[in-house]
Amino acid sequence: MTSNRIILAMITLAFALVGVPSHAQQTTGNVSGRIVDAQGAAVPGVTVTATNTQTGFSRSDVSDAEGIYRLTALPVGTYDLAAELSGFQKRESKGIVVSVGQSLDVPMTLAVAAVQENVTVTGETPLIETRSSSVGGVVDVSRIENLPLNGRQFANLAVTLPGVGLGFHSDPTKSTQFSPQIAGGNGRNVNYQIDGGDNNDDTVGGLLQLFPLEAIQEFNFQTARYKAEYGRSNGGVMNIVTKSGTNRYQGSGFSLFRDQEMNAKTETEKLNELDKQDYRRYQYGGSFGGPILLNRAHFFAAAERTQLDTKQAVDTSGLFPDQDGIFTTPVRENLVTAKATMTLTPEHYVAVRYGRNTNSQPYGAGPTATVNNWGESQNTFNSINVNHNWVIGGSKLNEFIFQYADFSNAITANSLDPYQIFPNGVTIGQNPNTPQQTHQKKWQFRNDFSWNVAGMGGLGHDFKTGVNFINEPTLFITFNVGTGGYAYQHLDNNVNGPISQVTLQGGSAEANIPTKQFAVYFQDDWRVTDRLTLNLGIRYDLNTGFAIDQSLNPNYVMLRDAGQAGLLQGLPGFEDFGKEPKEDYDNIQPRVGFAFDVRGDGRDIVRAGYGRYFDFGYTNSNVLFAAVNATGLGAGTVFEVNNADGIRNPDGSFFSVTDPIANIEDQNEAGGALPLNRHVASPRLKQPYTDQLSVGWSHQLDSSTIVDVDYVHVEGRDIGWRPRLNAQHPGVAERPLALLGINPSPEDIAIAISRGKSRHDGLNVGVRRRMNAGVQFSAWYSLSRSLSTTGNSGDELDLINVQNAADPFNDVQLGPARRSDARHRATISAIFNLPYGFQVSPIWRYRSGLPVNIVEGVDLNQDGLNQDIPARAFAFDGIGNPPKDIGECETINCGRGASLSQVNLRVSKGFGLGHGMRLEAIGEVFNLFNAKNPSGFGPATQFRDPRLLIGSDGQATPNPNFLQPTTYAGDFQEPEQRVGQIGFRFTF
Repeated sequence: MTSNRIILAMITLAFALVGVPSHAQQTTGNVSGRIVDAQGAAVPGVTVTATNTQTGFSRSDVSDAEGIYRLTALPVGTYDLAAELSGFQKRESKGIVVSVGQSLDVPMTLAVAAVQENVTVTGETPLIETRSSSVGGVVDVSRIENLPLNGRQFANLAVTLPGVGLGFHSDPTKSTQFSPQIAGGNGRNVNYQIDGGDNNDDTVGGLLQLFPLEAIQEFNFQTARYKAEYGRSNGGVMNIVTKSGTNRYQGSGFSLFRDQEMNAKTETEKLNELDKQDYRRYQYGGSFGGPILLNRAHFFAAAERTQLDTKQAVDTSGLFPDQDGIFTTPVRENLVTAKATMTLTPEHYVAVRYGRNTNSQPYGAGPTATVNNWGESQNTFNSINVNHNWVIGGSKLNEFIFQYADFSNAITANSLDPYQIFPNGVTIGQNPNTPQQTHQKKWQFRNDFSWNVAGMGGLGHDFKTGVNFINEPTLFITFNVGTGGYAYQHLDNNVNGPISQVTLQGGSAEANIPTKQFAVYFQDDWRVTDRLTLNLGIRYDLNTGFAIDQSLNPNYVMLRDAGQAGLLQGLPGFEDFGKEPKEDYDNIQPRVGFAFDVRGDGRDIVRAGYGRYFDFGYTNSNVLFAAVNATGLGAGTVFEVNNADGIRNPDGSFFSVTDPIANIEDQNEAGGALPLNRHVASPRLKQPYTDQLSVGWSHQLDSSTIVDVDYVHVEGRDIGWRPRLNAQHPGVAERPLALLGINPSPEDIAIAISRGKSRHDGLNVGVRRRMNAGVQFSAWYSLSRSLSTTGNSGDELDLINVQNAADPFNDVQLGPARRSDARHRATISAIFNLPYGFQVSPIWRYRSGLPVNIVEGVDLNQDGLNQDIPARAFAFDGIGNPPKDIGECETINCGRGASLSQVNLRVSKGFGLGHGMRLEAIGEVFNLFNAKNPSGFGPATQFRDPRLLIGSDGQATPNPNFLQPTTYAGDFQEPEQRVGQIGFRFTF
């Protein structure tokens, strides 16, 4: 079937389903159960009504022939259930908490009524989902409002769920944003949904827009083995719902303040014998909501602002004394959201939400980067979301979602001075990644439909189907990176010492990659018996825009022609060159699982399943730079001279920064002409996917506490990867592409292909307790291993990890994922409600050391690249101590850095002010014990043996910076040193 026919068929199906009923969980939750009499026989015809205690919203259903009722698409909140049938006592269950994306099983037993009477019980929300084989959990409003949350970024609380790590987003457009990490990924392969709308950055992956914390009701984070209704992710799905107004006028206001008097010194300040620097942060905002029309229409709005002024100490180790000093790193952020909800009729529910996010922060700040090597990143986000769900004919239900979202980023340079980098990590001059811009605009149309059928080989089937269409006409990037002047890489730590590389960038690059995302799925939750449920589903995704026209790129044309002539036959990675460009069509995803209630009481659940999960290959991981070349406009390296032993002048002396470029012009490898960049994309890129297998068990210890154990195995395939495939093969003098005249230089060409692999194995053990007797807590431990061929992590690219050009895709290349392979992770969090209005809430988070990439600075395997794996592996062994030899180095990223440990603490006291008003005084300390938490280990190791420094005289001396920290807690874009915060929150 052609792509046009597939697209037409999916659009036709989408419009066919829009107006048909559906049962969705994108912004809501479900309650169902089986109603029986005292003898255990099914009771059909019972009318069950759920009523939201705060908004008056209600929805009803009638139990079927098997006694099963289904209350679907209930907006998140607390409900009272009432079950009525003539001849039976009316049964009421109060206080059932419905969470986003969850289906609660609430069975009922009706007694025959001798006289007219009611049975009322205080409902106890089930602790375990008995009908789902998915892995994950809900972070509710109690944890969001009461746990210490540094920076008030709601997604950070995902670390309270088993197996979830936390790190900074690795892209400069998100330099102050944290990313939850699961299954070996770095947060870029998580699907973020806000009120059912897509909230993903299609350029660099990860969360797009932030929202005020006061506006977040809760979120459900499914970390593995989720159903067919969830897609666009080979990692996990975070399903977030914002707050709505109620029948009472309610609001909040808060203000939080920090300064240096409440903080500890940073490790960088200590090492440089500096005074504690100024630190000031204001974070304030509030919310207000209430009824427009009682029980029918409500509104809610929230706003938040952050003003952060920290200081960064810069020390160039005597290289540039005039650039040393203390410099401000200001961060500004504004968040606004407004929402209206309407119950048009008991069957029709509509929600409309607008959100805006603007921020600015420094780019590239660090203790060894001079201020003129920094830049500034500015971002603007907008989104409009409309959600309409309605019931037709009992428990059939439809949910339709429309969303428009846009995003604009600009990263500017602080200077255009020549860029210089030294072995000790000092950098000066124009940041080589500036300037650049990114723009995104997308329209989303989503429709989900569900219905149920009694019997059919069991107690019944809950069917669900849906379509999703995202049109993104603008996915644009432009950059003039590093075009300010020549860039110099020094051979030693001497301003006038020898140079190993000189480059000059030229031209302006830009590209727009319009994309379309289509998805269709079918899900059957088959209730075989009261104790066994099968989750059976299938999904299909089609993403277009990746088969770009590269006919204006001469490098691609050469590869295409060589492929057609058979000249590339047998060369790994080049198999698709010579074929017509084609989108990836075969993205069929079967999903099967089961949940088994061992004793039939909902207290012991065994679950297991398998599924295939395709992601949207965010463009930075494969096609972005090739799309720039596809315009035919040159931009990139126009001058390049390399010599690992030092570039020489015509008289044989070492070339230095002060020497004229004319001395080495005849050594220019770039040819002088305005080139294209090194990137070419395969004409048949694929969308990355994972195969996920999980087995788990949940056991309820008491009415409030459960234990969860889950093993998760994830195999990643077709991950975007840009290896340098033109390296020399062992024993072969010429490079494979030497005869093709590849521009700019054969050894540097990077082929974007879909051949990356990853593997993750994790065992997660957790205990969680909902609030009872004034105590709520969760604790978990994870033992895991995350490997990847792409070096950085299971969802990111890497250029330099091919060790054997003749066999680049062998599994032996699987190595530790640099940003996520922690053997041990653990998190403990708790909320203690104490007498006299006091509350104490701690979080402790631990992660063992992450991998460090160690490479030799000489070409050991004679492939023309100085990126070879050394013979031995080393690990950081404490500040000031030499690295510890930990054995043979067999893969990429064989080094190990330092562990991370952090305790955050929140203490508050509430004061009742009467008339429903309350004031809460808040004190928080982040990194309570001032753990050093070193990060970033130097130096860049492309200087012969990484443990040695080679001086201008050719003599080797020990390298004191090898595998020593370059940044610490308290440095920009690192976990903070001990930081105190005081404030208040007023509610009414």
